[in-house]
Amino acid sequence: MGLLPIIAGCDRNVAELPATTAVVSAAQPLERPAVKVEEGPLAITWEQLDLPIPPDSVFEPWMITTRVQALEGKQVRIKGYMFGGLFQTSGIREFPLLREKDCPFGQGGQPHHAINVELAGSLRTSLTTEPVTVEGKFSVQPWTGPNGKTWSVYHMEVTKME
Repeated sequence: MGLLPIIAGCDRNVAELPATTAVVSAAQPLERPAVKVEEGPLAITWEQLDLPIPPDSVFEPWMITTRVQALEGKQVRIKGYMFGGLFQTSGIREFPLLREKDCPFGQGGQPHHAINVELAGSLRTSLTTEPVTVEGKFSVQPWTGPNGKTWSVYHMEVTKME
């Protein structure tokens, strides 16, 4: 009897509760609704990748946030822009993906605004100024430029590109 007021809920009399006649057998498990598990890569944003690292500096492991650590090794999907300073325009296998079209890459650039993309297998692309979406395995792999400063913090092995 002590549970009836709790079951009755707010502003409901115990007398208004419907009578139940269902009996649950120990041999018959309760049916649980199916839980929908999202498949495919996790959609991420550049804001999730922000770090406390100024332009023209050297990356230190303490700069990684727990939010970024949680993405390590995960399949992710992100939209960005191909770095326009590539030496080739077709058959491209590797390129920096930038947060914004006008983001500087290299000297003066913010290393957490760039992802070094490596296309997996025989996947290749052509240079475009339009935004691209890449899907693949995300990792923290700082890359140091010729000036000794960190030019990018992230890497993705990309299996799909749109």
